[in-house]
Amino acid sequence: MSMEDMINEIVTKSFNIFKKQYVTLILGTLVALLGMVFIITIPPLVFGIYFMCINAAKGKKAQISDIFRGFDYFFTSWGLFIVAFLTIAVGLALLVIPGLLLMVMFQYAAVFAILEKKGAISSLERSYEIAKKNFAFSAVLMILIAVLNSIGGLVRIGVLITIPFTSLCICLVANKLTAKKK
Repeated sequence: MSMEDMINEIVTKSFNIFKKQYVTLILGTLVALLGMVFIITIPPLVFGIYFMCINAAKGKKAQISDIFRGFDYFFTSWGLFIVAFLTIAVGLALLVIPGLLLMVMFQYAAVFAILEKKGAISSLERSYEIAKKNFAFSAVLMILIAVLNSIGGLVRIGVLITIPFTSLCICLVANKLTAKKK
């Protein structure tokens, strides 16, 4: 399957899932964004968005309360965010390119932490391993996600649509790339 076909398949699948549960996904994202006013809640609420999207991607009915399931991963989420932030920041300081590469490599880490019940470092390593094997695809996906979220940010309220949609894309890709490798 070509990269273009894979991207098309992921975007189409994500859109179909989003269409079926858009109210829950948008309201859950709104709750998460409002809760992120408190800095300490940001990583667990990001995990909560992924948790909600993982359930939707599995064909389960996503619940707004899934957002709070991210707090089950409080220490893992904070560990992952701190380690990823520091390594990416160092990479960006080293002529930008290494930091951008690390962003691509770490994009699946939160999903692996939830799906495979891994710790912060193990999730980052797993994401790095999968992204390395599928680098071109992962880089194109990261660019697509960045563009979509930038558009959503420009429209301000658009992030309520782009965040859950792109999170669904990442969940589906992480699942697809790991299923393909087994």
